[in-house]
Amino acid sequence: MNRSRRVNALLGAVLIAVGTACSAPTDTAAGDETIRIGVVVSVTGSASSLGEPERNTVQLFEQEFSEVGGAEIEWIVEDDASDPTQAVTAVKQMIDRENVHAVVCCTVSPNSLAIIETVHGDEVPNISLAAAAQIVEPASEREWVFKTPQNDALMIDVLTDHMLEQGIENVAFLGFDDAYGEGGLAAFEQVIAEKPIEMTGRETFSREDTDVTAQLTQLSRDNPDAYLIWAIPPGADVAQKNLVDLGLDGVVYQSHGVANATFLELGGNAIEGTYLPAGKLLTVDDLPDSDAQKEVLLAYRDSYEEEHGEGSANTFGGHAYDAMLVLEGAIERALDGDADPSDVEAFRSALRDEIEATSDLAGTGGVFSYSADDHAGLDTDAVVMLEVSGGDWSLLE
Repeated sequence: MNRSRRVNALLGAVLIAVGTACSAPTDTAAGDETIRIGVVVSVTGSASSLGEPERNTVQLFEQEFSEVGGAEIEWIVEDDASDPTQAVTAVKQMIDRENVHAVVCCTVSPNSLAIIETVHGDEVPNISLAAAAQIVEPASEREWVFKTPQNDALMIDVLTDHMLEQGIENVAFLGFDDAYGEGGLAAFEQVIAEKPIEMTGRETFSREDTDVTAQLTQLSRDNPDAYLIWAIPPGADVAQKNLVDLGLDGVVYQSHGVANATFLELGGNAIEGTYLPAGKLLTVDDLPDSDAQKEVLLAYRDSYEEEHGEGSANTFGGHAYDAMLVLEGAIERALDGDADPSDVEAFRSALRDEIEATSDLAGTGGVFSYSADDHAGLDTDAVVMLEVSGGDWSLLE
């Protein structure tokens, strides 16, 4: 429902209330109260290649998710311009002005971490669309926060297994100098502590940098077998183009943050042969029919690409769709348990509990089973390894 429709609906409700003020009161079913979901994503700014498909997804499917258990669902979308401060402001306004029952935020890890104090302080359930594990860990300190993307460590576990299969033992790490890069580095160190892989060096760069030659030159001095770049476009493309321009030897791995068409478009020939872990959406046609996710993956991809063009669907829009699926089930269970949306605070609490109770829910990012100890809810079955080949994604067996 857009703003004008919302105002008209509210005006109509006021007129009806005035007209019936003298009538005998009647019981109002919990399902008659609109449930408001605030969505804050990075439609503009440095993370727009991720946030735009998330916004598009909510707009495309809001009609499908406009009613659950007899209750109207309103999806209110705002842009945080890829800025943590704007994310906090937008979420606070959603809570204070829109009186939302839940929040879906944010596109990137720095923003998702920035809003945690806000959603915890106001006790509003939030589903993040970002990757860093510290967004939801430890779960005992992230009671109101969940996420739909796979955790960094989960991705790196699969990625490093592939490295070992390729005979790679020494890896140089180059990542963003923010929460996303720091989360990737921490997860990489954690995972390789249990595997015969050594990190030969580490360097960082900012999302706005247009040249990282100095960092790559420093990393190359130890002759690593491979380079792991932990970034998103356009920075991920900048780093890999610089690596190719320097003529450096070594296999190149990227994070799951590049699993969209922007990486392919910006990278060109420089990214051919790149390996990365990702969800299954980009190569869904290659999945066996027995895969638990295939049906929902095909439904999402086909609907999105019918609206936005062939090849436009990506894992980031899928993260938003998964949040909608999780909330749909949680809302239905909360209503079945007689939670009343007109009591917003109580409904927020009931909704939080039902999100945590989500089990065996097939989404685009995996099969979700949250618990009191796990607010990410996925395992390695949610991850595949891809190679960039011929300017497209190729599924590795």
